[in-house]
Amino acid sequence: MIRILSISFSICLWLVLSGCKEPVQKPELESFVVKNVIHPNNNPYNKDKVELGKLLYFDKRLSLKGDTNCAICHGVEIQNSATAPRNQIHKSSAPSLTNVALYRDVFNDPQANDLEDIVQERVHTAVMLKDEKTIVARLNQVREYRELFEKSFGSPGITMERIVKAISAFERTIVSKNSKFDRYVMGEESALSPSQKRGLDVFMNKAKCSQCHKGPNFSDSERHTTGLKGITQTVRTPSLRDVSKKSEFMHNGEFTKLEDVVSHFVNGGSQGSIEDPLLKPASISEEEKRDLIEFLKSLEGESLPFEMPKIPKA
Repeated sequence: MIRILSISFSICLWLVLSGCKEPVQKPELESFVVKNVIHPNNNPYNKDKVELGKLLYFDKRLSLKGDTNCAICHGVEIQNSATAPRNQIHKSSAPSLTNVALYRDVFNDPQANDLEDIVQERVHTAVMLKDEKTIVARLNQVREYRELFEKSFGSPGITMERIVKAISAFERTIVSKNSKFDRYVMGEESALSPSQKRGLDVFMNKAKCSQCHKGPNFSDSERHTTGLKGITQTVRTPSLRDVSKKSEFMHNGEFTKLEDVVSHFVNGGSQGSIEDPLLKPASISEEEKRDLIEFLKSLEGESLPFEMPKIPKA
């Protein structure tokens, strides 16, 4: 009995000295945490389909001229690979596909109900140049692709619909999660530095960033003005996940430094830009601005780069 009490006392003493505490979650912030991505019933997840989609995503044979692929415009983090070239199709910085499955309406396209609708339109128009018959026939000439399509869908046949479903299934796996912020919300108090905690407070309150940047993707999926002079179009709120990894910011690549973007919005946009009730100058100090930037860095998810797939030979 004495031995048991001695062991119990030792354990309690160790817990006290080590500062060990039960993780305290922050329910008021849980709506910002990335959880499971749901695959739709008409395109359920399976590993073979995802792997097929990854091959198609990087295969230039999907383009009519054989000179481009999805990754050239919408780059993903690849092991031992340089940054993907600047978008050549849309003449601007293409939207990141990181966490694309978490956007409420994908690309805010009124004609699209799901990710598959967007992939169908983009691939058919911008990559295949509306000649799906030639592309399907080209893929049918590759024995490995014929086998992969049958394995992925349970029956033989390469069709446009199956190409779209495979690419969409792969894109839903491009997820940034388990960031320092996520771990902090789920109870790991030390995941954020003191500066980042102060920056979170600035983000939620003084700077009012969360008016537009909210939810697990830090985006309301709505279109807003950019505060850029001479720009009249509205742009969907971009995700802030992995924002510190970016080298270009704004829809047109206007800024190349995160600090400049923060200053732009803290100042309420550029002089002479279209007014927006949500875009007002924020009264924050330079130290608070630095804290805010540090918080944004905490949204960088785990580095899980894809390995460049080995494209099937004809």
